[in-house]
Amino acid sequence: MRKKIIYVTGPFGAPILETAQRIAKAEGLVLHDLDREIEGKENWSIRRMVMMHGEHSYRDAELDALKALQEKREDLVVACGDGILYDEDNRKIINKGRLVIVGMDLSQEQLWENAKSKQDSYHAFMSMPAAEGSEVEARKKEKFYQLIERQKNLFRQYGGYNK
Repeated sequence: MRKKIIYVTGPFGAPILETAQRIAKAEGLVLHDLDREIEGKENWSIRRMVMMHGEHSYRDAELDALKALQEKREDLVVACGDGILYDEDNRKIINKGRLVIVGMDLSQEQLWENAKSKQDSYHAFMSMPAAEGSEVEARKKEKFYQLIERQKNLFRQYGGYNK
């Protein structure tokens, strides 16, 4: 019997981990948070890794972590970051399991409100210090909206989504 792996992702600000937790509980599967797997192995936070070595080092570690999860014997649910589908090698691995994309039904404003509360984002523009309502805050929000549009387009191209 083939091992069951469900990958959960969505645009930045979507309830990815929360959805993965619900699926794991409902289906009696082991939950893995891909970013926590990477941080444990690399002994760095994702944000620090990206700051020090660039996003490519994170994407390399992400691919290694996906490969390692493929080797596990148990059925599992994997909470993935919002950029997991950018990499072709990641997509090849994910194609072997089931993909659940969440948050596509959320507006950019809803995703923005959710994302603002995340303190550990590796997206550099989210770290720009600014008071609410400032010009810098407006630029940050504009960059966020651009990111969300790119992500949603990628998810649509990848074959749709599940709520």
